[in-house]
Amino acid sequence: MAGMAETGNASLEVSLEQGGLDASALHRLADAIASGHAAAPSDDGAAFLARIERLATSDRQPRELATQLPLLRRRSARRVRHLQDVPQDILYDLAGQLVGFMRRGLPREANILANRYLDVAPQGASGWAALPLFVSLRAAEAGDPALAEDALAPSAPRLVVIGGLSGTGKSTLARLLGTLLGRIQGARVLRSDVFRKRLAGLAPEMRLPPAHYTRHSDEATYEALFESADDHIACGNSVILDAVFMSRSERDVAEAIALRRRVPFTGIWLEAPERDRIARVSTRSADASDATPEVVREQSRLSVGELAGWHRMRVNRPIDLIIPAARGVIERGR
Repeated sequence: MAGMAETGNASLEVSLEQGGLDASALHRLADAIASGHAAAPSDDGAAFLARIERLATSDRQPRELATQLPLLRRRSARRVRHLQDVPQDILYDLAGQLVGFMRRGLPREANILANRYLDVAPQGASGWAALPLFVSLRAAEAGDPALAEDALAPSAPRLVVIGGLSGTGKSTLARLLGTLLGRIQGARVLRSDVFRKRLAGLAPEMRLPPAHYTRHSDEATYEALFESADDHIACGNSVILDAVFMSRSERDVAEAIALRRRVPFTGIWLEAPERDRIARVSTRSADASDATPEVVREQSRLSVGELAGWHRMRVNRPIDLIIPAARGVIERGR
């Protein structure tokens, strides 16, 4: 698979056998795959589409292909590369990696890998929506008809929003909840910190100077975040939004998207003492967030207003208790 050799195939296999990879290792793998795809030459999109039309032979695959084909035709010229001696959509190649994790019983790792890939190599909402078809076809190629069938199981979209002051662990919780929602690849996790860097033309972990954090920058970041969430839901994808959501207006817009699209909405507000939040941001490294202890203290002095309809959750306790609590909140909102 593209990118596998660059991460060290043997060490990756060992890590998987030992129970999976942590988020940082998965991010490095996704980055390596994306770099390999970017370096590969373009290839014939029509040849790739003809190939997957031949591969789509199960009961559900032709129906899914018919749904995705108009978008695939429009985007195939940009996404098809010469990989493994054949023309392949880069997301079809990524799906092979996802199947490897899923067949080992590691769906969370697959979700984290897929989200990171689209964070560093954006493919839009239609790209995320194409993954179930590609996973199904790759699973069939791997001789796993059960996974090929499961990949195309329907799942109604929904919107989950995780807010809270910096240092409350929003991104960690979003990653851990990603497989609870959506189709085979899980929910698309959209993080405001990643969008802010993208708008500035930077990779997620590159730091922005404090002067860049302005009201105008905040508004542009949330606008892009909301536009992407709306696009994803329109394409049938479930979404987790990960941002501070300090203002009532930001929270209202998120809920309005769900209302307009007629999908279930769940708002979760994370809370922790200031000392815990400072400790958390002080120990971060290679993270998209630029929050500092000073930012945490400034946020503590501000009012977030009314949190009507949101579920407030204390996070100064073990993650093993937080995840079931969050899961229960989401499931009650179905």
